[in-house]
Amino acid sequence: MPLLVAFTGVDPDRGMLMLASGQTTAPMPSGPVIGGDATLAISGPFGGRMIGTDGQQVAGPGGPVSIVAVSSDGTVTPLEKNVAGSPSVVGRDDGQAWAWAVQTNSPACGSSTRAAFDIYTDDGGGARKIGSASFGAGVTQVSLVAWTAAGIVAQGDNTCGGFGDPSTLAISPAILIDPATGDATGLAGRIGRDCNFQDIADDGTIVCTGVGSAPALRVIAPDGTQTNYSISSLTLQQSGLPRCIAGAALTADSKFAAISLSCTNVLNERVVLLDLASGHVVVVTSDNYLTPTLWTPDNVLIASDFAYHKTYSVATSGMATLINSTYAAQTAVG
Repeated sequence: MPLLVAFTGVDPDRGMLMLASGQTTAPMPSGPVIGGDATLAISGPFGGRMIGTDGQQVAGPGGPVSIVAVSSDGTVTPLEKNVAGSPSVVGRDDGQAWAWAVQTNSPACGSSTRAAFDIYTDDGGGARKIGSASFGAGVTQVSLVAWTAAGIVAQGDNTCGGFGDPSTLAISPAILIDPATGDATGLAGRIGRDCNFQDIADDGTIVCTGVGSAPALRVIAPDGTQTNYSISSLTLQQSGLPRCIAGAALTADSKFAAISLSCTNVLNERVVLLDLASGHVVVVTSDNYLTPTLWTPDNVLIASDFAYHKTYSVATSGMATLINSTYAAQTAVG
């Protein structure tokens, strides 16, 4: 399957959003600029396309939007029209179905009421509501963050904090939703109440990042077994690596995790790869500071240097290869 990613760049003549497709073993070719449409917001990958919403800024906050798929030639195809309620959208990994959440209760900051939402899916045969769920006190906004063979993950957060630290939640709670039945299960019992959900693989393996005195990284196997990693074990005592974890992403087959190490900003971000079977850690070899963007189906990591607007492919050996020297790939563009 060709790779399709969204880019932002610094060339004003090319616009602020470009799509490109190509194999990760060759330089990524130029793609179309999606211009003249300031209402398009891309949420993430959708099989061989991207998925997002269109129309939000014209309609105003809470106004109806269209859920759309964006192809590599720049074609924007409506999937659902006139969806109200500022939906959060996610595409299934195989690109054959999509889901969206619409909040039915959005509490104000400091409220003790619960943030509630309805969730819908469509596989091309028509939209259907599969269920409803809610988060505890403190959550004001709900986002769908993943849909793999293991299910749909919704995460709760808020924007009640100050600039640079918008959330007042120590942990952003996550819920796993069965797309067939709509049954919703809180993930705190599996990952722990001291760990923030990061990603889920097809077999149900989860990776989360700890807060406070918790381990820096935790991997939870499908049978519930937890494996904890410290910062020192992830950095292999190598000098010059940042000592904080910014995020982690799993391959679909749960063989590898890409871990973003950053304490301040993108100017010092590094990536390490973790072999989940052996626990072996590989530091990605690059002169630039990289951020994991996505894993391809063949377990090649796409990583971006946002400081200098470049994109790399990274083999599981840790070798990074420059594939675009003008744009930094990202999976969400608003």
